[in-house]
Amino acid sequence: MKLLYPFLVVLALMPGALSAQGIVFEAGSWADAVKKAKKEKKLLFLHLDNPGCGGCGEVASIAFKSPLVREKFALHFVSFRTNGTTGIGKELVEKLQVECTPSSVYLDADENPLARYCGTTTLDRAYLEKAEEALTRNKERPLKAMTETYAKGERSSAFMRNYINRLRELGLSNTEPLDAYIVSLPTDSLDSGSLLRFVFEQAPVVGSIADRIFRRNYMRTDSLYKAVGWNKAVELNGQITNNSLRKAIKDHNIDLATQTAIFRLRTYQNDYKNGRAAHDWVLMRYFRGIQDTLQYLQMASSYFDRQFMTARVDSIQKLDELDSQRRMRGEFTGPNGQVIRPTAPGQMVQVMAFPNTQRYVSALNQAAWEFQELTRDPVYLNKALSWSKRTLEYREDGSLLDTYAHILYWLGRKEEALEWQTKAVKKEKERNSPMVGSLEESLKKMKAGTL
Repeated sequence: MKLLYPFLVVLALMPGALSAQGIVFEAGSWADAVKKAKKEKKLLFLHLDNPGCGGCGEVASIAFKSPLVREKFALHFVSFRTNGTTGIGKELVEKLQVECTPSSVYLDADENPLARYCGTTTLDRAYLEKAEEALTRNKERPLKAMTETYAKGERSSAFMRNYINRLRELGLSNTEPLDAYIVSLPTDSLDSGSLLRFVFEQAPVVGSIADRIFRRNYMRTDSLYKAVGWNKAVELNGQITNNSLRKAIKDHNIDLATQTAIFRLRTYQNDYKNGRAAHDWVLMRYFRGIQDTLQYLQMASSYFDRQFMTARVDSIQKLDELDSQRRMRGEFTGPNGQVIRPTAPGQMVQVMAFPNTQRYVSALNQAAWEFQELTRDPVYLNKALSWSKRTLEYREDGSLLDTYAHILYWLGRKEEALEWQTKAVKKEKERNSPMVGSLEESLKKMKAGTL
């Protein structure tokens, strides 16, 4: 089972909420939902499931059954739920530039995104906050109107900046209008510090007109990186990588993918080892994105062995022990590995328990799951089995056991697969987990030979 540790998946089970009737999802087509939203002057709530993450659907359903969610969404939204990996769901993923599934997208009635939530959680608060964000943004000038104004030739500086910013805020590509904005400006204005900062904060695609203008003066570029601060610079570098990789995949542009990989490597400066790993990760995800399965499997086999199989389990666990000691001193490791120190008494800090173990387990499990989805070649399946087995040395839970059982099944080791899948079901039943249903369904299919 695919784990989505980069996304916040919280299992906060509240028996009272489970029995409540929650969001009412439309039974018809997406087109029908859009028509209804326009007629009733409501927004759209789109939830995209991913069957590969078996427990994620059940996790989201817990939050959707909240009476608070039901009331808010019934009043303001027309809701639609579908599989994001096939059919209309897959089309919407591509159209709306959704970067992960499962996820939720809040849209206006013209199908323009207003807010997004990546992953799933049982906490109704997460969906309610995003709903409020969507309602607030919808009161601003509609994106559709701005897009139509842009198409009619409006290129004033104030309008272009607002339009470019709006696209970025909504998670949509702004590469074309950003380049158009740069081209429309007088040459002598292209060295303006405020303009270059604006361009930088848009995370321009590597090699684009905006990117070339931003980077043509090394000293100026370096000063802008220093001006935004280390954490913001790291965040923007990540966004530049993601924006560039997304465009490379969309256009099947290996040259852009290669340029992006080189850019990512250089962000590590003198840390060549980790920079090279980041470089390989970009190319690996590119081949995965364009569905070049053979190239992906070859690169991934080497990458995950090199990055995650060379370290001893007890060494990684020792790092987490040291992290726990830091927490006792009032220092916390954040989601991105940075050290956080609360600046005021009672300040809330978001941290990840056992961050090093989580990173290794998540990476190996996700890679193993992808391999069993992509191939029946025993060479690659045995590679995946070794990764999955390593995750079980860190801990045994239903998701990890499920992955291991699936790979055994595809290797023709059915009896072993049934044994491990039964263990997965038992583990999650003991936790009263929402994943039990999907695990039992997989077990049933394994027994019938119809997985």
